[in-house]
Parts: sequence; C-alpha cells; structure tokens
Amino acid sequence: MDSVFALLWRHAAGRVFPEDLPMAAADLLARGVGGDSPALCELAGRRGRGEPADELRELLRQAAEDLGLPVLDGEIVERCRLYETAVELTSGETVPDQVAVEAWRWIAGNATEAERRFVAAYDESCCPDCLDEEAQELARVWVREVTAVAAEGGV
Repeated sequence: MDSVFALLWRHAAGRVFPEDLPMAAADLLARGVGGDSPALCELAGRRGRGEPADELRELLRQAAEDLGLPVLDGEIVERCRLYETAVELTSGETVPDQVAVEAWRWIAGNATEAERRFVAAYDESCCPDCLDEEAQELARVWVREVTAVAAEGGV
C-alpha cells in the first residue's frame, strides 16, 4: 500500500495531475497493488485527458477509502514532499537550488528537529536567487549542511 499512499500524497502535493491518475492507477494494478479497490479499478479504466478532474479525484479518494488509507492533511503531504526532496538530493536527482525552492514551502512550526535543520540551513537569504557574490560561501556551506542532514536519514 506504500505505492498507493505515495500516489495519494504526490497528487495532493501537485506532483501528479488529475489527468495522470488513470495511468498511475493502471500502473499500480499492473504491479498487483490495490486490485481489491473497485474505485481504483474504475479509475484505471478512465481516459484521463478530457475527463472532469473532480471525478478522477473522487475516484482516487474512494480508492483510498476502499484500501483503508488515511485522509491526508497538509502537514502529512508537506512532510512527504520534504522527505522525497531529501532523497532526491542525496541521490543526485536534484540540485540544492531546487531543494531550497521546496524548503520555502515548508512550515517550520510543523517540522521535526531534523526537518527544521534541513529547512533552516538556508535561512540567511530570502530565496535562492537572492545570493550575491558575497553570499556564495553561504551557499556552499548550505549545500554541505543540507546534504549532510539529508544523508543522516533524519529527514
């Protein structure tokens, strides 16, 4: 069910668009996941493009209910997004500037200590684009700190 949960949060985070939900559902079913959800099966049979987004979202919500998965609130979605970003950073799939953009979306009040360190590593500048020549050393330090925190597995 981890892959269904991942689809749920990735959709809630805007990383999977409604028109892409049918293909994602079909992929899950092809991998033997979620076949006992009538809603997931129905979603997998939809075209996606040209269909009402609300109907596709509702089928995904019903599939989650069928499978006993929780309703995702904003905090869970943002935490999952941050974890995925940390994994992408440590694997080299993303670069620190992209991580900084993700970090600005995180609400520090809801973060764990490791997550706060991950986000706070770049708090000396208002955004990645604001780094001038004098701030280049700060950027290098930030890259080392964020990479170290992500590699610790604490995020």
